[in-house]
Amino acid sequence: MNLWFRLWWYWLIIVTCGVTIFSISLVILPDLMQLFFNTMFFSPLQAHTTFDEIVYSYIKFLYGVLGAVMVGWSISLLFILIGPFYRRQREAWYAMIVSVLVWFILDSSLSISAGFWQNAVFNTVFLVFFAIPLAATYRYFQK
Repeated sequence: MNLWFRLWWYWLIIVTCGVTIFSISLVILPDLMQLFFNTMFFSPLQAHTTFDEIVYSYIKFLYGVLGAVMVGWSISLLFILIGPFYRRQREAWYAMIVSVLVWFILDSSLSISAGFWQNAVFNTVFLVFFAIPLAATYRYFQK
């Protein structure tokens, strides 16, 4: 196997595992993740924003649902990477790129329209982490 392809493939595995860990954190560490998002979305002076118990329970519920969906998505990406992507099946490359782009466009558009541009910036970091190895491997999937 080509050394460069393997490097980019490992990069994608690592980034996808990072997404998985982040997603699991949303499910099992909602308090820590709320602190993270409060810090990201609000100035440090406003990060102490408090919610009543009902609102806080709902936020924890939403983090859990978001995390669960993201875990499912990232596990699917891992199976694509260790199987058909590794075997250089063209559909696997397209599945990766389309999946990442659809997530990025929908999530970032919603974030910006809701006034939370910081999440779009956060998403852009992950987009770049996925885009570099996907762009670098494109030629390996052309027959």
